[in-house]
Amino acid sequence: MIFNHILVPYDGSDPANRALDKAVQFARFETQIRLTVAHVINLQPVTVADMTFAQPESYQEQVKKHGEEIIDRVKRRLGDVPGAHVVILAGSPAPAILDYADREGCDLIVMDSRGLGAFRELMVGSVSHNVILHAPVPVMIIK
Repeated sequence: MIFNHILVPYDGSDPANRALDKAVQFARFETQIRLTVAHVINLQPVTVADMTFAQPESYQEQVKKHGEEIIDRVKRRLGDVPGAHVVILAGSPAPAILDYADREGCDLIVMDSRGLGAFRELMVGSVSHNVILHAPVPVMIIK
C-alpha cells in the first residue's frame, strides 16, 4: 500500500466530484486506506484596503446551511466505502486543507484543478495552486 490516508478537499462542484470519484476508486481497491473528505467553510472577515468587515450573520447561516447540504450529499455518496469519513474545516481553504493534512497524517491529497485563470491566480492564487506549492505530501490533481 503506497498511501495510507487520502484527503479530498470538496466543495460540491463537478471537478470536485471527479476528484472524489478517483479517491473512492483508490479506497475501494485498497481497503486499508483511510479516506477523508473535507469541506471548508470560510467565514473570515473581508478586508478592503485597511478596513475589515465581519460577514453578516445571515450570510454565515446561509454558508453553514450550504455546507451541511454538501456534507449530507458526500456521506450518501461514500455509503459503504471502508475507512471513509467527512469533516468540516473552518478558515481560508488552502491553509485549512494544509493544516488538516499535516495534523492528521494524510499522505496524499486528491483535488480538482479548478483555477481562477492566469491573471487572477497571479494576483490572489487559487486553492489548488497554493496546496500544490505548500503541501509536504504528494498532491494529485484531477482534471
